[in-house]
Amino acid sequence: MFLDTAFNSLATVKSNISTAFTETAVKMWMYARCLGSGKRPSWRIVVGTIENLINLAFVLMKSKAKNKNNVGYKCAITRVQVEWLAINAFRQVLGKRQSGYRDVIAWLDGRIRRVGGEVGGQGLR
Repeated sequence: MFLDTAFNSLATVKSNISTAFTETAVKMWMYARCLGSGKRPSWRIVVGTIENLINLAFVLMKSKAKNKNNVGYKCAITRVQVEWLAINAFRQVLGKRQSGYRDVIAWLDGRIRRVGGEVGGQGLR
């Protein structure tokens, strides 16, 4: 229901997705913070996890429309929009806690620049 653009405006769905990604980023940061410094995941694992999260989120959003029980469900969000919302949510959360996340933040900044060009006029800025 929160992702259904037949039920909600596109702006509301984007806000719902952004909020979910922000909450996920905060939980990831809190979990990593509880680990000992030698047990924290490397920046490559964090980046891989963010990429996997983006892919899974998009597949789950779109697969709901293929289920015959979800008649009328529509999610008019593109993969680029999902990626944009995710990387900006993680950038916002981790940017406040830069210690230990410099490489992740650099990767996020690079993705923001790349995806920002692809997003273009999709109204995400």
